[in-house]
Amino acid sequence: MKRPGRVSLFALLFLLQVLASSALTAATSPVLNSVFPCGGQQGSSLELKVAGMGLDDVTRLICSHPEIAAEKIGKDQFRVSIPASVPVGTYDLRVLCRNGLSSPRSFVVGNRSEVLETEPNEMLKSAQDVSMDVSINGCVSQKGDLDVYRFQASQGQRVVLECRAERIDSSLRPILEVFDSRGRRLAVNRGFFGNDPLISFRVPADGSYAVKVFDLIYSGSPNHFYRLDIDTGPRMLFTVPAVVQSGVTAQVSIYGWNLNRLKSSPEQQLAQDAVVEAARRSLELGEDSSNVQPLLNHSSPTVGNALERLDLTIKAPADSDSMLVPLRRASEQTDLECFALQLEKSHAPLSISLTDLPVVLEQEEHQTSQTAQQLAYPTEVSGQLIAGDEQDWYAFQARRGEVLWFAAWGQRINSPVDLDISLLDGAGQKVLARFTDHISNSGSRQFSLSHLDPVGKWVVPEDGRYLIMVRNLRGGLDDDPRRVYRFSLRRQEPEFHLAVVPHYQKQASLNIERGGRALLDVYAIRKRGMTDSIRVSAVNLPPGIECPDVWLGPHTERALLTVSASESAPAFVENLQLKVSSAQGAGGRISGGTLVRTDLPNATSRLTTGIPLAVTDTAPVKITASPQLTRKHDLFGEMKLRHAPGSVLDVAVQVDRRDLSDQAEVKLQGVRLQQMIQNQSAVIPAGVNKGYLSFYLPPYFPEGRHTLTIQAETEVTNPNTKKKTSVMLFSNPVSFVIKPAAFVVAVDTDAPRKIRRGETIQVKYSARRINGFISKIHTEVEAPAVKVDGLRVRGVTFVGQTEEGTLQIIANEDAPLGKQPFIRLSAVGVVEDQAVFHGSCFLNLEITNSTE
Repeated sequence: MKRPGRVSLFALLFLLQVLASSALTAATSPVLNSVFPCGGQQGSSLELKVAGMGLDDVTRLICSHPEIAAEKIGKDQFRVSIPASVPVGTYDLRVLCRNGLSSPRSFVVGNRSEVLETEPNEMLKSAQDVSMDVSINGCVSQKGDLDVYRFQASQGQRVVLECRAERIDSSLRPILEVFDSRGRRLAVNRGFFGNDPLISFRVPADGSYAVKVFDLIYSGSPNHFYRLDIDTGPRMLFTVPAVVQSGVTAQVSIYGWNLNRLKSSPEQQLAQDAVVEAARRSLELGEDSSNVQPLLNHSSPTVGNALERLDLTIKAPADSDSMLVPLRRASEQTDLECFALQLEKSHAPLSISLTDLPVVLEQEEHQTSQTAQQLAYPTEVSGQLIAGDEQDWYAFQARRGEVLWFAAWGQRINSPVDLDISLLDGAGQKVLARFTDHISNSGSRQFSLSHLDPVGKWVVPEDGRYLIMVRNLRGGLDDDPRRVYRFSLRRQEPEFHLAVVPHYQKQASLNIERGGRALLDVYAIRKRGMTDSIRVSAVNLPPGIECPDVWLGPHTERALLTVSASESAPAFVENLQLKVSSAQGAGGRISGGTLVRTDLPNATSRLTTGIPLAVTDTAPVKITASPQLTRKHDLFGEMKLRHAPGSVLDVAVQVDRRDLSDQAEVKLQGVRLQQMIQNQSAVIPAGVNKGYLSFYLPPYFPEGRHTLTIQAETEVTNPNTKKKTSVMLFSNPVSFVIKPAAFVVAVDTDAPRKIRRGETIQVKYSARRINGFISKIHTEVEAPAVKVDGLRVRGVTFVGQTEEGTLQIIANEDAPLGKQPFIRLSAVGVVEDQAVFHGSCFLNLEITNSTE
């Protein structure tokens, strides 16, 4: 790292602006940007420093693994103890401060000796001397910074240089270079695991070697931290098969380097037997210029990249949630079920996918349509596309009318492939369907669930034999055994997976003010025809915490989960436990998530091992929302409303202010609405404590149970500065049931939209009967919970087959000027003189002055 140079006046002003901005938002979202060092060794202790925004009065450092303990030794420093029993892997660290719980940062537990970067180490001649088999914690602390390390190696050794940055939430995009003792570059890599580089080379001669770390665009900051491994121990890369059936004993071949003397770790209890015959064979990888670049001088040593194979018998767990899985998973892996295979002396656990189907290994000779491998579905296939232009062919028999789902995993299992699936007729001549990148994103721009793996549905047109062709769109000229994939062929069997993320556009945790509420975004991945409602419920809630159930309605992929704390809730940190269910009886899983970086378009996000929550200070304002379930009618008295497609949903909002001197207006709008619901806004005037917000549910709105939330914005007095500050609040979830409609009300497109004081207008409209309804329909003009001031309207009743009519509307001389929000044409369907059905639509009427 280099010492920072001069800071320009512009940069200083920008920094002050950022600090001031963060101070305004710190109360709701303390952000942990870095922990350093970003890892430690099993059975050791270390001193760790935290940094971020809004981290005022830090009191605790909390790890997702309960055995990792931390003691505060300074303002932002902790002594962390890692018992030897903690499995090797990646965990979440958070700090607890005055403003609540911070966003998480990754922390790696390793089994190699730990080294801290020391300065100066910017040049080959000033490289930091380190031993072999170490994990170095370093930081590219400013623009143009270079870090160089020197190590001694012996001829014939296989040395693996691996840099973790993206995988531990760092902003660094590292490049690795390795040099011999004469300063000649032997290899360079800028991306082996995503953006993280790796170089594996056979040492050509005894002597000293140097490895250099720097950023792709020579950027740098305290958030550009990394872990660099210089290792001669076992390194596991991938397995064949890439997926195993849950709860089943399976033969697995592990591929990697230095795999001799590996054995299974008893702590994981994953291996059913000890190492079965360790039959290793070398598979030479071509020198891919995008990964490893040998010297141009052919008389100089080159860099080899041979892989070894180790065969094991393992017992896969019956459930991926049955054990703590110390694996980092990106947000697009929400629907990936996996477990961690850890072998003694290996540097890190290896992720192996789980499936509920029997797994079939690809056959060697199935690269043409004539030699296609026969499959019987439902099944899952594990294969490799070693050659750059390789095609894997499969055949299956299907019956007319069956609904089949095709899915493949490449990117989501960290394989360097871009898969493409083609479905062909039995002769392999006609392409019937093609499945490519699944770019549909049911998440958000910051928390993306889209991926490049093919997913698709197909209805069998007729009985017969069909072919499937799997290929890699970015193969290249060289062979690469790392190009593994999963492929499943199933019938339509509904399934879903959910991710739950704090509702902010930046890094945050779930912090709840006493007497207040906090929101979680719920994102759903619906699979294989899962269309029905999904229910999310909290279980085992701690004292003082409430979390009402929320429903993701039919076809709905997003919802908001509301968590509230009572006025007397004690301060604590605890994981929120959630369960899911569905009307279809489909199985589903739920995972926590976090935003890592929010700077679009380079935003990154990942899953977390839990959903921790913390209770903080008292909320200044609370809003409570409730759907209007009854309405008083002049003809029918108190009516119980029945919501249906083609009607207006009214939501009443109550405002409770802690400081009665805060009487500012409250702006309302809906959040996390279905796309088919047009959002509306309303204002509760200053000094008023109750208002309404109304939403039109279009005729095609799906039936079932739905949930929405109201967002409010107002001003309150800051108790510390005594100044007015803007706050954003959220209501409790508003759940409502949509039942079949009896009619649909619509205003004629040519109806007038304005009326002058003293004027009379004629508004044509229709009330079209549907679903067999034949009784009377009474129509009139109304507004939510109040009479329409200044307007006189005589209601109209449709009888028989009448479906069109005209309302006469008169504006009084004292009618309020301007647009009249939420005035609607309302209709009541009568069955045996009882008001049973309801429908309505907005009138969009503006009252103008008579002189205009």
